Amino acid sequence: MIDELITQGKIPIVVGGSGLYIKALTEGIFNSVDTDDDYREELKVKREKFGNEYLYDELKKVDPQSASGMLPQNWKRIMRALEVFHLTGEPIWKMQENYERKVDYNFILFGLDWDRKILYANIEKRVDEMIESGLMDEVKNILSLGYSKNINSLNTVGYKEIISYLDNEITLEHAIDIIKRNTRRYAKRQMTWFRKTENINWLTCDENTSSEQLISLILKKM
Repeated sequence: MIDELITQGKIPIVVGGSGLYIKALTEGIFNSVDTDDDYREELKVKREKFGNEYLYDELKKVDPQSASGMLPQNWKRIMRALEVFHLTGEPIWKMQENYERKVDYNFILFGLDWDRKILYANIEKRVDEMIESGLMDEVKNILSLGYSKNINSLNTVGYKEIISYLDNEITLEHAIDIIKRNTRRYAKRQMTWFRKTENINWLTCDENTSSEQLISLILKKM
């Protein structure tokens, strides 16, 4: 799609995505060390028994630098980092430092720097809108199709809390409160990630900032 837009003389704009997606797009993902299926299975068993935080803590012990750029819910990345250390005795970040990827495009990165109170208010509003728009029915429909509630894609903010409600573990009000809390925490961790990313042009936003103003600011920096 990026190539197609460029051939049309247009400037592609990629919006959103996690820190990992941005890194994969702009730098590529290192993946040259072999795998160890037995060790992976061992890590999966530990994750099922003790949870994501356990694996995250294990990574912090052997590779705190890589762990600082990850979140506990990124368990697949954590397992890969543990696997690399298990196979090579070296932290994955050292391998990544020596990884060279041909960059086909020139990227300009922009980040929206919202006032914390406004950001959290927007998050709470968005969660309420998700509930009103049918998040409950969406989760029920997914489960009715036979998908296990334990699959990774359902172990994410929003889905997992509603599943807990449907399993009569918590009330709906509590589920909504937890979604808002976990989303705020996720946003905070994401900001920590992006603050460490070099070359981001930060745009200060407040309640009066419009889309037109943001576009104007971006064009001025290009």
